[in-house]
Amino acid sequence: MDPKKQPDVLNTSLLAVTQTAVGCGLGLLLGGKMSRQAQKTTAFTLLGVGALLALPAVVEALSTLIAGPDTERGAKKSLDSIRHDSGLPDDAEVY
Repeated sequence: MDPKKQPDVLNTSLLAVTQTAVGCGLGLLLGGKMSRQAQKTTAFTLLGVGALLALPAVVEALSTLIAGPDTERGAKKSLDSIRHDSGLPDDAEVY
């Protein structure tokens, strides 16, 4: 694992846990003050929003699993990008 990525993962995980804790705390505080129908509507809405927010992380994890640098496909992609790249930006003037 890349040492530069570890703090990123730690910060992301910590943020997710704190958001979950705040959400659960608010749910417990407000849960008794809402009608049963409002509780169901809120629960399904929050579940949908949570699923949508988790979707990019799931897609990134799957793409890394399928075509990450440790896989054969990922190694081929890296080699192809090295072979076809001049090393200069596209807008650079080459004499």
